[in-house]
Amino acid sequence: MRYWLYNKPVNMRMGFNGLSGIVNNNMGMNIRSGDVFVFVNAARNRMKILHREEGGLVLYALRIEMGRMRLSFSDETEGLSTMFAHADLVSTARSAMESAYVRRMKMLSSSL
Repeated sequence: MRYWLYNKPVNMRMGFNGLSGIVNNNMGMNIRSGDVFVFVNAARNRMKILHREEGGLVLYALRIEMGRMRLSFSDETEGLSTMFAHADLVSTARSAMESAYVRRMKMLSSSL
């Protein structure tokens, strides 16, 4: 199973049809390949993961309450997707939860 990150910010109101349209039309890939497709919004505090399993499409959503994922978007039209490992996916999601801002806010809220 391969993981593909879409390198442009995505409107998180998109669902199965909109995101699979991005996979087919913008990324030039087939949603039925069994690969995992990862999308992040411009604020980098939400992530959606689209994957096809045996019964159909599965959409996972992650909303981060504090902080932002350490991730940069590409300004190029070429290379709209980047292949990356599962460990990179986990570290991207965790990067927001372990940022200095989040640590500072936790410390302030625990002192109240």
